[in-house]
Amino acid sequence: MDRRGLNERVAEVRRSPSRAVQVPRRNFEGLFDHALKPSGAFAQSLRDIGYDPDATQAHYPLKVWRAALGVARRFACAGQPPEQANRALGQHYVEGFARTLAGRIFATAAPLLGTERCLTRLPTYLKAGREDMEMSLEPLGARDWAVRVVDGDPLPDFDAGVVAAVLRRTRVCPRVEVVERQPMGYRLRVRWGADVDPAPVEDPG
Repeated sequence: MDRRGLNERVAEVRRSPSRAVQVPRRNFEGLFDHALKPSGAFAQSLRDIGYDPDATQAHYPLKVWRAALGVARRFACAGQPPEQANRALGQHYVEGFARTLAGRIFATAAPLLGTERCLTRLPTYLKAGREDMEMSLEPLGARDWAVRVVDGDPLPDFDAGVVAAVLRRTRVCPRVEVVERQPMGYRLRVRWGADVDPAPVEDPG
């Protein structure tokens, strides 16, 4: 378990050689093709910023991903405060991912793996979508964890929504709070109740 503080890890990232950050197509497909399903002005606005759902490419610059999230906030989360909108988009992202081939496998396995095992696999899942980001976890108590993320362009509320939606797949009621925000990272506190969530999880098929 890596217990270095967020400031120390941020300093290491700043010392690392800079590189262009790329976001894989599956990130866009999970959120847009499978969850939000844009059409009309929504789809055209995505094309305007560099993502065409009908002519995809393997990777996109991070700025296109961020711009696409901005478009999604305008069309799918109109009227919501930015933090709330970003969290909702993170939840939509997991819902869409669960409809992909890899996501269906994950959605089936999540209840069998259990909450803590799914949580400890999040750094691997994160790297699959953003190789430049770094996540570390620290247990604070029973069903209580600290999650530290180093990210040169942080969006903590989106990732809080992702974490909550992933854990909800394990049939618990999670509570994910953003407890620290910095220009190069953030810290989440993740807790969940012992009781099983009575609401059924959506079928990923």
